Formats: sequence, C-alpha cells, structure tokens
Amino acid sequence: MHMTESSAVRLSALSSEVAGLVSRCGPSVVAIRVRGAHSLSGITWRPGYVVTAAETLDDQPSTLRVISGTGTEHTAKLIGQDPSTDVALLAVDGLSTSGPQLADPTTLRAGEFVLALGRSPEHGPIVTFGTVAVAGASWDSQLGGRIDRFIRVGAAMTPAAEGGAVFDLSGQLLGMAVFGPRRALLAIPVPTIARIAEQLVAKGRISRGYLGLAMQPVQLPEALQRAAGTRIGMLVSNVDPDSSAALGGILLGDVIVAWNSEPVRDYRQVQQLLGPESIGSSVALVAVRAGALTTLRLTVGERPHSG
Repeated sequence: MHMTESSAVRLSALSSEVAGLVSRCGPSVVAIRVRGAHSLSGITWRPGYVVTAAETLDDQPSTLRVISGTGTEHTAKLIGQDPSTDVALLAVDGLSTSGPQLADPTTLRAGEFVLALGRSPEHGPIVTFGTVAVAGASWDSQLGGRIDRFIRVGAAMTPAAEGGAVFDLSGQLLGMAVFGPRRALLAIPVPTIARIAEQLVAKGRISRGYLGLAMQPVQLPEALQRAAGTRIGMLVSNVDPDSSAALGGILLGDVIVAWNSEPVRDYRQVQQLLGPESIGSSVALVAVRAGALTTLRLTVGERPHSG
C-alpha cells in the first residue's frame, strides 16, 4: 500500500507520542519477581505500596522482590489480596516513587486509545497500544467482587504485563491490566482499586458478608416449583449457631429459594450476593419448610477472620 509523505509524518508523530507516553508513565510501573523464571507487573499506588493482580500471587511466598522503573530491586511483603476483584497490595521497602495521576473511568468511551504498560525485570517496559473495545457498566465477578466498570481493551498482552497499568493518552491511570475470560485484556478501574487498597491498608483483608450457612443445590418437588418460581433451591446442611442465619430463624433442612424476591439456584450466586457492601443489609429469604413457603428476615453479618 502506497503511503503519502503526510501520512508517514502523522504516523511518525503518533509513534513519538506513544514512546513519550511510555517514558512518562514508566516510573510508576514495576516488575515483580515470582517463583522460577516468571514475573508479573505492578503499579506504584502511593509511596511504599504497589498494587498488582491477586490471581498470579495465589501460590507465591509472602515476601517478594520488586524492581522499580529505575532498575532498583526492593523487598516487598504481601499485605493482603481480594481474589473477588483480583487486587493485591504489596508493601515495598524503600520505594519512594509517587503513584500516577488517576483518571475518571466513568467518562471513558469505546474506541478511545489506551496504553497498557507492564515491566520485565530484564528488559524494562512491556507496551500494548490499542483501543477500548468495551466500556460498560459495573459488574460482579464470579467470586462476588463488585467491579465499578467493565473495561475491555482490544489488544493482546503478555503474561508478564499482568498487574500493570492501563493509561489514557494524557498519562492518567485508568486501571490495572488483568486477563479475563479467553485471555481478554481487562482493566480493573481505579475506583475499584482504591476501595480495595484502602481496606487492605487498614485491615490486611477484605470484609465479606456472612450468613453462617452451609448449603447445596437440590431440585424441588414438582408441587412446589410453581409456587417457589424455581426448580432448584439451596438445601441448608449446617447453621452456625452464632450467625445471623441462626438469629433469623433458619433451620437445618430448610431449602432457600429466594433472596429479596430473586431466585437462588447455586452457591456462586450466594457468594456474589455476599460482597463487602452486603454487610449490615437486611435480607428477606424465602424458604421451603415442611412443604410450605415461609419468609425469614435477617441482617447480613461479617465473615469471621480466619487469622
């Protein structure tokens, strides 16, 4: 394809802009050494703290090594992580770099150019340049985490860049780069990161809702399916005697069929309903008991900390 001189000039200018953006944003993106020859990336959230992707840290030691944008290696300790939003927080000794300026992801539109930036311990910046493929509404992950906006970038990313940053063209941070289903490049938006990081700094963990029930799915008798509005319910196989479920009158053998008028069909759905924002909320549970429907009201508690 023939390229005119003016086209070449415009492409050269765009190339220079992207390279300059990488130089400006690069200091806020770090590399994290993990077991073996593998690494991932992270974002300096504020001096002394780095956020990264929780999924990649599942079987890693609590003490890690972080390589800053200047090439300096630091000792880092895992403060806490929230698998439901894929956000982990590290405390990094001697890391004085300030975090990047934060963008407002609510104004992001599909089609806008963005830069995904990771870092390799050996080779420096890892760059992916592309457009926003989807800029959607808030959503709940499979583990029940509330993500403030669904942002998918139409570009490929290498595994070492996961946990790195997604910037807009002004150099402001839009979110953290992670892999979604089928290795799609997603950005966990900055409001989600801020909410989780604040709780991890304060507590080292994320509080989640707790009913105090062990449940498993069962099929309802045909005579009850129409009245319950569902074929499947959740059979209560254990009740914590000190829980909100016990205080609310849930009994062993009850079959929960609705949560605030919405059918309940599997445990994953219950996990999603018991996110951090559920703590203290009032819930109406419809249960099958002795062949009839009964409504029980209770207040969602906080999951006990396991240590």
